[in-house]
Amino acid sequence: MLYVLAGLTLIALTVIVVLVGFPWLAEENILFTTVKEGTVKTVMHGNSVHKFLMSFAGYHLNDPSKSWYDRSHDYADWEVIHHGAQNDDRYDDRLGLLKYLGLYWVGWPWRANVYVYKFDWNETETDTETGKDKVRSRSELTDFIFISDFTYAVITDAAETSEGLPTDELTLVTAAIRNPYRALFSGEDWMRRVTAAVNRRVRSYVGSKQYIQLISENANPQEFSAPIIELNDTLPDDVPGRLPHGLEKRYGVVIRTADLQTIELTGTAKDKHQAAATAKYTAEREAEAKRAAADATAYTTTVEGTAKANVIEITGDKQAAALRARLIAIEKHGETGVALAGFDAIQEASRNAGSQIIWANNPIVGLAGLLKSEKKKEDEE
Repeated sequence: MLYVLAGLTLIALTVIVVLVGFPWLAEENILFTTVKEGTVKTVMHGNSVHKFLMSFAGYHLNDPSKSWYDRSHDYADWEVIHHGAQNDDRYDDRLGLLKYLGLYWVGWPWRANVYVYKFDWNETETDTETGKDKVRSRSELTDFIFISDFTYAVITDAAETSEGLPTDELTLVTAAIRNPYRALFSGEDWMRRVTAAVNRRVRSYVGSKQYIQLISENANPQEFSAPIIELNDTLPDDVPGRLPHGLEKRYGVVIRTADLQTIELTGTAKDKHQAAATAKYTAEREAEAKRAAADATAYTTTVEGTAKANVIEITGDKQAAALRARLIAIEKHGETGVALAGFDAIQEASRNAGSQIIWANNPIVGLAGLLKSEKKKEDEE
């Protein structure tokens, strides 16, 4: 009975040690460790890299010590390779207990340790008072590196526009590590290399534009982002004929997106430049409004002139028709026709407001002969 009780006690203590002790040890990176989804930790043997531990659904590392290691020229050692989430179990060879506890084996503490390094970067966060995003500079000791996409803030100081205005830019760059070995142990700080390369492209873009173009709503985002994403394949200091090239092959990092968030005038003359730029913008808008008004006036004048010409033409046609009608009446009725035509002319003239008709001798009598002559000429023609 005592043996049974002792056995049960031992089992209970073992369970407690496993369920409580292992996670505690993992927090200290002793024997075990935890790996947050989308990240990688490096296990060192002394000062040398031993292995990488990654947690990223649908992906595995091209680990030279594993059966799935790809020795082809397409993949480098420790490169991140996509295999699809449905195949995760195939590339996870941990013990079942460690899988259950979410732990990874590091190694014996006198031999193996998790690599810790200092990482400097900028990121944005929301200001609780204003509700706006602000840049936060961070410098911390860390024991992991992001494999999944992460957005970093890149600040470009005093980049000059084509007209010489100094400006500060905030660019949000989404990047992902595709080879943790190259990112951490290439001999250069990968974040610093990315920042320097992006800054160079931002300065080139700003220098090719006027300030008014940079803040325009019609700016093409692809014109800004495409040259930055091209840094994945080619860097300005790549040596032709000497590999590797670009951010991905040299530093194991790829830029997914690059978005220009803010452009602000800077320097001691900031207020002066801002006022000048605003005045120029306002003047251009006013000039456009005046040109539009002038075009509208010209159009209206043209339309009115055409309408008046049409009225004159129609009036002339009507008057000619009236004269012909009077001529027919004269020819048909003789002296009576002359009298009728005279009355008709008086009636027509009296329709105009303010007209005063003075009738002495009938003027139609004197015109009758002239009208007959004109009619005869028209008939002959």
